[in-house]
Amino acid sequence: MMPIGVFARATRLSVRVLRNYDRLGLLVPARVDPDTGYRWYSVDQFSRAGLVHRLRELEVPLSEIAEILAADTPEQAGAVVERHRERVAARAARLDEIAGRLGAVLAEPGRVSGWLEVYERWRGAQPTARVRLRTPLSGLSEALAPGFAQLFAGLAEQGIAPAGPAGTRCLTDDLDAADLEVELFVPVVRPPRPTATIAVGDEVDCLLAATVHEGGYDDIGTAYRSLGRWIAEQDRTLAGPAEERYLVPPAPGVPTAALRTEIAWPVRPASGPSGPADQETR
Repeated sequence: MMPIGVFARATRLSVRVLRNYDRLGLLVPARVDPDTGYRWYSVDQFSRAGLVHRLRELEVPLSEIAEILAADTPEQAGAVVERHRERVAARAARLDEIAGRLGAVLAEPGRVSGWLEVYERWRGAQPTARVRLRTPLSGLSEALAPGFAQLFAGLAEQGIAPAGPAGTRCLTDDLDAADLEVELFVPVVRPPRPTATIAVGDEVDCLLAATVHEGGYDDIGTAYRSLGRWIAEQDRTLAGPAEERYLVPPAPGVPTAALRTEIAWPVRPASGPSGPADQETR
C-alpha cells in the first residue's frame, strides 16, 4: 500500500487527477482512512492506472474509458475503441482538408475574393410553410437536411407543392449564442394547415438587396461581404434578417460547382415608397 502522493509519482498522474478519477469511479483507492480521509493505493492498481493514462493520452473521453473498464469481454472494449478511432479518423480528414486550403492561401497571400454583383428585386406577398429549429452555428449544416425533410413531408401530406425555392433565415442576431433560432421556409400557393411539424408564415411586400453565390458553402462569406459593402455604399437601412434561398440546392448527382444560393437582405427603399413596377423599371 502507498499514499496518494507516491502513487501519483509512480503512475505519472497528478494528485488532482487521481482524486477526480476516484470521484468518477475510474480509479478508486484500495483504502481510504476513515479518520483522516487519506487515500491509499495498492501495487495491483498500477496496470489499471497505466491503462487509464494511456487512453487519456489517446484522447479517449472519460465516459468511454469507463465503458472500456466496465466491459465484460474484449469485444465490448474493442467496440468502444473502434468508435473513438472512427471519430479521430473523421477529425483527421477534416484537418487534412483545412491544411489543403491553408496551402492555397499561402500560395496566393495577396489574393482577395472579388466582389459579387448586387441587385435589387421586389418580393411580393406570399404564404409560406415554415419550420423553426434551434441549433448551434457549428451544427447548422447538419440540422438543415432533416429540417427540410420534415417541412416537405408535412406539405406532401396536405397535397401542397412548393411555389418556389426553399430558404432559411437566422432569427438570432448573436451568432456566438449557444443556440441559434433558424427558420426554414418554402413559398406555397395556398397556406398549409398548421400541424405539429409545420407552421404557416407570410412573406410581406419587401425590397431585397441580393446577390447569388455559386458553388459550395465554405466561401459563402464573400456573398455576405458583398451585400454589406453595397448596403454601406448605398446608405441603405436593413429591414429584416438576411435570407438564403437555395436556387440550386444540394441533391444527389448535383456537383458542388452547380449549386446556386441567393443571399438577400430586406432593405428600405432609397427614397419614398417603391413597388414592383418601380423595381422592374430600375
